[in-house]
Amino acid sequence: MMTSRLQWFAIGASLILLIGLVDLVRKNRMALKYALLWLFSAVLMLILAIFPETLEKVSSFIGVFLPVNALFAILLCCGLMLMISFSVIVSGEHRAIVRLTQEVSLLEERVRQLESELAEAQETEEKEHDLSY
Repeated sequence: MMTSRLQWFAIGASLILLIGLVDLVRKNRMALKYALLWLFSAVLMLILAIFPETLEKVSSFIGVFLPVNALFAILLCCGLMLMISFSVIVSGEHRAIVRLTQEVSLLEERVRQLESELAEAQETEEKEHDLSY
């Protein structure tokens, strides 16, 4: 059973996390699609802090003797979900960076070709201009 002091601390910590996340999203410092798992975790923490008997029910449902072990398992699952989510995001960003790097290389090569063609055209024009005098 959770003491009232611990319960108030957990509620306060959850609210601070939730408010901080909402503020980050509101100020466009974190995209909503990246914040959703964090928001889910903060709301879950808040629910478990407000209704500690929920944790006891969950622990008995999954066959865990101590609710604190069930809480640890829930937090571990949330952490794993966040890590998998960010791994997927990083992989996607890596693919985008590789693609953009390749496009920049191709564009740089095209610019060099065009500059070379322009220089040749200017030289030819200068020679023709010199010959006409």
